[in-house]
Amino acid sequence: MRLASALAALLAGCATTPPELHEARDSWQGAAYGEVVARWGAPSRSAKLTDGRDSHTWVSESAGSRGIGGGGIGTGVMFGSADGEPVRCERTLVFRNDRVADQTWRGPPGYCREFRRAR
Repeated sequence: MRLASALAALLAGCATTPPELHEARDSWQGAAYGEVVARWGAPSRSAKLTDGRDSHTWVSESAGSRGIGGGGIGTGVMFGSADGEPVRCERTLVFRNDRVADQTWRGPPGYCREFRRAR
C-alpha cells in the first residue's frame, strides 16, 4: 500500500506544470482563433474533433541551451544561441465557437513562456 501511494505521489509530481508555463498557457484562454493566428501564424496541423471542436497545433523551434535551475528545465537560460541545443514548444489549442476552450503546451517552460499573450 505504501509503495502504491509513493508511486502515485511521484507520478503526480512529474505531471505538474511549472507556474511560468501555466501563466503563458492561461493567457490564451478564451482568445479568438484570428488573434492566435495573427500572433503565431498558420498552425502546423489541424483536426476536427469528434465533438465538432477544432484542434490546431503550433510548433516553434529555436537553437538554445537547456539548463536546470530554479524550478525546472529551461529556467534562467538564454535562448537563441547558434551553438546551443535545439528547443521546441508545441501548443495545441482546441476551439469552441472560435474561442480557445482547452489547451496543451509541451516544451521547456523558459522557452514556451515566450509565447504568452501580450495584454
